[in-house]
Amino acid sequence: MGSIMPHRTVKALLFLLIIILSTLILSACQGQAPSSTVSATRTTRPTATITQTPTITQTSTLANTITPLPSSTPTITLTPFPTLSPTPSPTEVELNPAVLFPYKDNNGKTVDWSYIHVTRINENEKGEVDDLWAFMAFQLLDRGIHQRYFTFLGEPITVYYLNVAHEFNGEMLPMQLVLGGTPGKDVPIQNIPAGGTAYIQVQVRESSQRFDPYTVHRDANRDYALRDSAYPLLFLKDLQTLLPDLPDEVILLADHPILFPRGDWHQIKLDMSRISYLAARYQPFFEIDDYDRLADQSTFAYALRDLFLDQRPIPPGFYAYSSQTLIIITGE
Repeated sequence: MGSIMPHRTVKALLFLLIIILSTLILSACQGQAPSSTVSATRTTRPTATITQTPTITQTSTLANTITPLPSSTPTITLTPFPTLSPTPSPTEVELNPAVLFPYKDNNGKTVDWSYIHVTRINENEKGEVDDLWAFMAFQLLDRGIHQRYFTFLGEPITVYYLNVAHEFNGEMLPMQLVLGGTPGKDVPIQNIPAGGTAYIQVQVRESSQRFDPYTVHRDANRDYALRDSAYPLLFLKDLQTLLPDLPDEVILLADHPILFPRGDWHQIKLDMSRISYLAARYQPFFEIDDYDRLADQSTFAYALRDLFLDQRPIPPGFYAYSSQTLIIITGE
């Protein structure tokens, strides 16, 4: 029994052995980490760099902005209308102003030097008046046919007209009443070539005959084959012979278009290039640019519209009206 180690001593040795083995195992683990172990690396958060982004300026343009079209209504000023170019040089004819006499149309309206009667009026799809005709009354200032010329598409056109006056705003203003025209410069009436350019549609009436502006306009503008023989075509040279024989009491009434639908301008330009008397009659109602294009209707045409429809005053100036149908009313 003396060779055998006490039981307490054995337990102490076993405990010491366990401590030594545990120490060895921990040392081995610290020396070589298993491959599956994830190293907890400290990640440094990057400093946020502030970049100066340019500010975007917001424009004030709205989507689908509608740019208003310029108004076709001209601003009435006191500046006279431009004189037809070149400046008219009236033929030397003795002044012999016509004398006004009492006369009324079929509507009971007095026909005096301020007389105006709209014979045709239409609007476009925008509600704007763009088709306007009217009869206007004129005082004949002398008994001759005068002439001037203008250049259109590089060619001169002689214009034949009467010296007349119309009462605007209570004042008698001199005007030209255009009868027609022919190719060439300063062409005497007797040298006008045969054809439509040599004629004008004229009717002479006595004061005892009634005048209905609408009916006259309708009948005088029928197709030629259907036109009433009461509205004959008269040679300009014959009208020139007739004028000195008219009495002192006489009223001229002229019917002509003033505003034309824009869709017709191309045809009007074509007619003006082919038919000289139409070029002469249409000229006062259009603004023609340096390239002989119909840029717009004339200020005078728009002013007449405003006078007829809104009674706006019209500036004084030397300008022209035209006659597609001329009615001559003679007094007693």
